[in-house]
Amino acid sequence: MDECQHHSVRCVNQYEIVRKYRCDSCGEVMMCSCDQEFGGRFLPHQLRAAKQHGTQQRVDVTLGFVDDVCNTCRGLPEAPAPKAPLHGRTSKIKRYYWREISMMTTTRYGDWLLQQGDDRFWLKTRGEHKAVYEQIEREVVQEVKALHAQRPKYAYLEQSQSEVLKAAGVEVQRLDAVYSHSENGRVIIQTGRESCSVEEYVSQHLRSRGWDVLFLESVPFHVLFGVYMWLLIQHPADSHVRVVSFGEREAFEAGRKGTLVFTHLPDDFGTPGYAHRRAAEIDEHFDRMLPDDRSGLLWLFDYWVGPSSDLRQYLWAHRQGDVDRARAVLEVLPPSTILSILRYLVGAYWSRYCGWPDLLAHRPGDFQLVEVKSSSDRLSEDQKRWILDNHSELGLPFVLVKVHRKSRASGGPA
Repeated sequence: MDECQHHSVRCVNQYEIVRKYRCDSCGEVMMCSCDQEFGGRFLPHQLRAAKQHGTQQRVDVTLGFVDDVCNTCRGLPEAPAPKAPLHGRTSKIKRYYWREISMMTTTRYGDWLLQQGDDRFWLKTRGEHKAVYEQIEREVVQEVKALHAQRPKYAYLEQSQSEVLKAAGVEVQRLDAVYSHSENGRVIIQTGRESCSVEEYVSQHLRSRGWDVLFLESVPFHVLFGVYMWLLIQHPADSHVRVVSFGEREAFEAGRKGTLVFTHLPDDFGTPGYAHRRAAEIDEHFDRMLPDDRSGLLWLFDYWVGPSSDLRQYLWAHRQGDVDRARAVLEVLPPSTILSILRYLVGAYWSRYCGWPDLLAHRPGDFQLVEVKSSSDRLSEDQKRWILDNHSELGLPFVLVKVHRKSRASGGPA
């Protein structure tokens, strides 16, 4: 039998530094030899297996390094795999070229260590030389930015803000306000002798028109998810559940050393693969465990808020203020809406947990979610994704309020 030439391969997980590829013909899993030097030097512990994107299931490498496997070595364009726009990684350069930036930075940092006569493993030293590592990374980012301007490797794929709003049929309301100044990148609005945030300015406008307002964003929904889904997510009958540990959240926020929290989580938690694998159990959980009336949901929330503590802490949904806001949301949103939101989140938690609107405006028999933007502020990629998902899946009433700058001579608040 002729040896397979691996003419058609698929990347197992584009979000790994040393990527693994499965051959469509023979089924073997391999890495491209162009990554061999870097992988052997800096990430030897990641060369035995991959984690399947979407399921986090282990996929063993069966062939090791093979020549001409990746698209670059084959002379083909590389498919973009942008990372989510998190703190410190909001620019398209950092999001699209994260892999190149990481490999270049790590290599140069490793070379610097050797020049210092330090032959320890690079990951063990990075905390000691944080300033050096970050300076190297800044230089690399500038180089990659220049290379992209001359010969881009990736095409940016995101839809523009206007395209998203048009596709989702979002109503955009305009308010005018006097801008006072900015604090830490946040606009401050002047209202007579008082000043406030843009969100508070919009909430005052809504209250003047008969709405009650809850400050929202994403965390109250993380609380609701943790409280109502912990029994399903951490159920011992799930063969994928294993013990995990993480640092105590409150200690981290207080800047002190805390204890490790040990709890149970499935190895594919938060992925679309989890929702597919556990589809029957998810349906049973909603049918048998979750009430469809407000009083029942409120009772269960109070009953399960304690047992859900570990999962909520893992999700950074542990603060009492956020728990109180989540319970207030239960008092406002219809039970069917709460259940729809939980189903939406369990379908792909990690890609859906950010981007939720700033405010929940409500009055008897009516509610709307409100995203607030200053005149120069733009929707993030997470917010665009939520808007499109809301249009196609959730169907929640939603409005975008844009607060435009006006001169002081124009008068008071709109």
